[in-house]
Amino acid sequence: MFKFTKYFHKTLFLLIGLFVFIFPLFTLFKMSFEVDGNFSFSNFSTLFDSPRTLQAIENTLIIAFGSTLIAVSMGTVFALLVAYSNIRFKRLIELLVILPYVIPGYVVTLSWTSLFAGNSPINQFLRETGLPVVNMYSMGGITLVLGISNAAIVYLNLVDILRKIPKEQEWASKVAGYRMIETLRNVTFKMALPAVVSGIILAFLSSIDNFAIPATLGSPAGITVLSTYIYEKAIGFGPTSFNQAAVLSILLALIAFAGIALQWWILRKSVIFDSTRPDFEPRIVLLDNKRRLIQWFSILVLFLVNIVPLIVMLFSSFQSSYSPSIFGFGNMDLDNYQFILQTPSMYQGFLTSLGLAVAAILICIILSVWVMYYKLRHDKKATLPIELGASLTYSTPGIVLALSMIFYWSNVPNVYGTIRILLIAYVTRYMLILLRGSNTALLSVTIELEEAAMISGSKTIEKWHKIIIPIIKNQIFSSSFLIFTGAFTELSLSSLLIAANSKTVGLTIFNLQTGGDNSIAQAYSVILTIFIIALVLVRNHFEQKEMKKNE
Repeated sequence: MFKFTKYFHKTLFLLIGLFVFIFPLFTLFKMSFEVDGNFSFSNFSTLFDSPRTLQAIENTLIIAFGSTLIAVSMGTVFALLVAYSNIRFKRLIELLVILPYVIPGYVVTLSWTSLFAGNSPINQFLRETGLPVVNMYSMGGITLVLGISNAAIVYLNLVDILRKIPKEQEWASKVAGYRMIETLRNVTFKMALPAVVSGIILAFLSSIDNFAIPATLGSPAGITVLSTYIYEKAIGFGPTSFNQAAVLSILLALIAFAGIALQWWILRKSVIFDSTRPDFEPRIVLLDNKRRLIQWFSILVLFLVNIVPLIVMLFSSFQSSYSPSIFGFGNMDLDNYQFILQTPSMYQGFLTSLGLAVAAILICIILSVWVMYYKLRHDKKATLPIELGASLTYSTPGIVLALSMIFYWSNVPNVYGTIRILLIAYVTRYMLILLRGSNTALLSVTIELEEAAMISGSKTIEKWHKIIIPIIKNQIFSSSFLIFTGAFTELSLSSLLIAANSKTVGLTIFNLQTGGDNSIAQAYSVILTIFIIALVLVRNHFEQKEMKKNE
C-alpha cells in the first residue's frame, strides 16, 4: 500500500509539473518555429531583418540598464542609512522607499504624468522661464519611473543582510586605521556583495518584465520595448502574428533566464547569513546636526519623489474640467468617483481581480502545503517537477507566460476565452512564492510534535488543526499577502488572457488611460492606492502584534 501511494504521488506531481507548468512554455517554443504547420527559421529571420525589432531590443536594454542604475543607487543609499545610521523615523523611510513597489506600475505612471502634464504648474513654470519642459512620455520618463519603482527590490535585498554582517570585522578595520568610507568599501560591501548582485539582477529583470510602464509612457511616443512589441504582435492580425510574438517571447525569456543564471553563478559560493540574528544597533553614529540634516533630507527626497506625484494625482482626480487657477487646478468635484461607483463596468474589474486573487491564493495554499509536506516527510525528489516548473513560470516574463497560456490552453475546451485561463495563469505565475513559504513554515514543525500528537490519540485532522496550522499560519499569511498584491493589481497576464466581457483592475485603469479618460483613471487609481495602503497597514499591524506576542 505504501509503495502504491508513493508511486501515485510521484506520478501525480510529475503530471502537474509537466501539464500545468512546463508544457505551456514548450508549446510557445514550438510555435516560434512553425510556418504553415512546418518547421522553419523564417519567423526569426523575418523579425531580425526588421529595424523595429532591433530598435525594441536596444530600447529594452537601455531602459533596463538605466533604471537598474537608479534603483541600485536609491536602494543602496537608503538601505545603508536605515541599517547602519542612528537617524530616526526609519520605519517611515522604509515605507516611503517600498511604496512605489507595492503600488502598481500603471498607478505610479499615472501619478507622474499628472505631475508633469503639459499644462501642469511645474511645466508652466519651466515654459515661462525658458527652460525645457519635462516630458514623461520619453525614454527618460520610462527609465525614471522604473528605477524609482524597483529601488525597493534592491533595498529589501540589502537591508537585512547589512544588519547580519558581524560587527567585529568592521571594528577590526577601524582599529587598523581605516576610515568609515574605506571600511564600508573594503569590508561591509564585500560581505554584502551577494545581496547587492541579487538586487541588481532582480531590478534588471523587473525592468525587462514590466509591461505597464513602457506601455503607458512609451506607446504614445512610439517607443517600443520587447514586452510591448510582443503585446502588439499578439493582438495584431496576420497569419504569422502569433508565431512572431512567440519568437520575441523566446528572446525576452532568454534575457531573463540569462540574468537568473548569472545570479546563480555569482552567488553559488557566497556566504549566507540566514542563521545570523540581525543587529539593529547603529554602527554609524552621526552628530545631532548631521543626523537631523540627513534624516530630514532623506524624508524630503522620498516625499517629493514618491508622495507628491500621488497627491497631484489625487487633486487631478477631482477635476471634471480643467480651468487654470493659482494652484493649477480648476473646478473640483466628486463626479469621477460617482461615475466609478455607479457604473457596473467600472467596479466590476475590482470585484473580478479580488475574486481571482483570493481563488488563486486558496489553490496555491492547498497545493503548496500538500507538496511541501510530502517532500519533507516522505520523498524529497518526488516534488522536483512541480518545483522546477513553478520556478520556470515565475522567472518567465509575464507577457511571455500569457502568450504561452494562449497557445497551450486554446486546445482545451472551456478554458481559453473564459476567466478560468486567467486563474490558471495566476496559479502558475505565483505558485513558487507559496512553495517557498510553505517549505520554510513546515520546517518549523518537527516530526516529534506530530508523533506526540499521534501518541496522545489525535487524529490526522486534529493534528493539522491543533498543531501544524497554528505553527505555519503566519508564514503562509505573509507569502499569501505577496501573492495577493501581485495578482490583484496584475496587468501583463490579463492584457492578453482576460475574457471578452470581463475586466480586471489593471486592465480597467490601463484602458481608461490609453483611451484618454485620465481623470477617471486617476480617480480609480486613488481608490486602488488607498485600498493597497490599507492592506499594508493591516498586515504591519498583525505582524507587530504577533512579534509582541512572541517576545
